[in-house]
Amino acid sequence: MLLTTLLAMAPMAAQQPIDATLDTQMPPVTLGNGGFGTQATGGFDNFDRANSGDLGPDWTNQAGAIGITGNRAQGITNVSMFTLNGVNDNYATSTMSAKVDNGNAGLAYVALVAGFADTSNNVFVKLQDNNFDSLMDRVFFYYGNNGGSWGSTTYYYDLAVPTATATIHLSFDNGGDRAVFMVENDTSGNTETFYGDNLLSVAGGLGTGFGMGTYGTCFADDYTVNDGGAQMSLSASGAPGGSMTFDISGATPGTGVALMWAYALGNYIIPNGFPCAGTELGIAQPKGWVILNSDAAGNASYTRFIPPGARGLVHCQALDLSSCGLSNVLSL
Repeated sequence: MLLTTLLAMAPMAAQQPIDATLDTQMPPVTLGNGGFGTQATGGFDNFDRANSGDLGPDWTNQAGAIGITGNRAQGITNVSMFTLNGVNDNYATSTMSAKVDNGNAGLAYVALVAGFADTSNNVFVKLQDNNFDSLMDRVFFYYGNNGGSWGSTTYYYDLAVPTATATIHLSFDNGGDRAVFMVENDTSGNTETFYGDNLLSVAGGLGTGFGMGTYGTCFADDYTVNDGGAQMSLSASGAPGGSMTFDISGATPGTGVALMWAYALGNYIIPNGFPCAGTELGIAQPKGWVILNSDAAGNASYTRFIPPGARGLVHCQALDLSSCGLSNVLSL
């Protein structure tokens, strides 16, 4: 019934500074209470889609520009930051990871962003080529979009063996007071672990979002938050003006899945009193939904006629009513 309505309608210094992307070092930040969400969600993006000047509707551009090149995310402008829609959780109990490739970019970094409230208030931990030799060699623990130290005892470290490619991981321990950053080094084959402490001194300003940042034209791939959540996928065959089939995969087997639609992209948070309250969608306030049942493999499907007027107007997303995981956003 739902879909009836749905569908009917850095400057460089003369000498190498501590951080080549900053003119000056930022002072530590001290703020009040916050940073601890309640809705456990996860997300994943392997960027396997057409080349583009941005990351698409699953992401919100917070600063600069990051696009898609060759099925990987690639920085376009310096000090860029994007956040992943629909992921809202307590930073202190969350984990993140991504594959990084300097791409012979020289001065460049890829950062993992947790506890995002806004561009000035987030945990920002990066792996950087700090001496312009096309090898990632230094780790920084920052507060805000490339914003400088939050006051950790040690806020930067050098890799034992610089590398052009690696997999980076960010997690937290000591009740959220310490950030733990691991680098799986593709050159040495070893994993190095680094720590940024005293994080509770700034946790009051943090939010519950997640994202990534870039500097230079480096690459990122296989971006994951909290093991990817349900990693649901929403796809469709056919086109507005005819019959369309909406296919959902990766849902919790044998559970309800809500296929929702809206007239715009957005960051709508499901209110209290509804299933999965607190989950942040990648679409505006839904205008309707249909509840499907996933099979033993976690798949669900829905077919109906879609009027031609839905083209370019309707945006869909699936919600796993068991895990509260979200699919990608599908724009008709």
